[in-house]
Amino acid sequence: MKILFDIIHLAHLNFFKNTIYTLKKQGHDVKISYLDRGKIEKVLTKEFPGFSFRKIGKYSNTSLGKPWMIFKRFLLFTKYLLKEKPDITTGVGDFILAFSSRLQGIPSVLFYDDYEFKINFNLSLLFANKLIVPDSIPGKSRKLVKYHGFKELAYLHPEAYGPSKEIISKISLKENDYVFAREVAGISMNYTGLKKEGLLPFIKYLHSKKIKVVLSLEDKSRRQYYEPYCTILEEPLEDIYSIMSYARFSLSSGDSMARESALLGVPCVYTGGRHMKVNEPFIAWGGIFKIEKEEEIIKKIDELLNPEAKQEWALKIKRKIKDELVNTNRVINGSLLKI
Repeated sequence: MKILFDIIHLAHLNFFKNTIYTLKKQGHDVKISYLDRGKIEKVLTKEFPGFSFRKIGKYSNTSLGKPWMIFKRFLLFTKYLLKEKPDITTGVGDFILAFSSRLQGIPSVLFYDDYEFKINFNLSLLFANKLIVPDSIPGKSRKLVKYHGFKELAYLHPEAYGPSKEIISKISLKENDYVFAREVAGISMNYTGLKKEGLLPFIKYLHSKKIKVVLSLEDKSRRQYYEPYCTILEEPLEDIYSIMSYARFSLSSGDSMARESALLGVPCVYTGGRHMKVNEPFIAWGGIFKIEKEEEIIKKIDELLNPEAKQEWALKIKRKIKDELVNTNRVINGSLLKI
């Protein structure tokens, strides 16, 4: 089969990476297109040597630029699909790809877990032949296919990933001797409500208790505010998940990294404020703590400084992954080959 993967976000590289290599090894003709956004092209070149890529449009985050971006990507996809004629196309919440594919009679399979982004979710469901979602997402449709797991297990399942202590030793860290923090920029539609102070009050609090914090900071213009109180990680990193894995606990204003932390056995305080169906299992299990009031976050930080908090959660999620949750790679592979 000729299978087209479209990448519109860096996180989608992780999601599809194992499947792309598996299908290529099986003899399928794998094509990769991408949206010109941030470091996607650079990371594609590094992660997929020997593959060819096709740029389809350039990202815009302005209200005036987005409609033009969508229209231009539709035109570019129309031309590209007419030339390549893939047997199937796939992406993550990529309704433009699905619409272009449908008009040319090409089946498309989309994956998604952001139910709260209603426009994108509904358009993906409308145009795709199948929309594959975690079973924490509500709704029923003949095109909606659910699995018992999370998209992050495509690259963090124990069959696909294991952390390395060598990674943390390279940056002078020791296991359970630091807290991992992630602050996303407030430019995305999903995070425009973030408070301006971000994670700074909590990092200051940890600093006052002489607890080391390593920070993944998306908006580098805020660097000056954080530098006196923590170590700011220099991206791109060789393996951010090893750094996350060996932390005592995590603080994150981004929802994806909160789930990643929890799946790695590291409890996380999520401050992003988004109410997400896909986060609800973790909140119910006790791996993610969705808290917004500063005094309550400080109280939870004090609780998580107890080493037993991580030990208890790590054992619990390990059992769930082993006995209940699926390896998402198998879901992806099966969905694409059975269309």
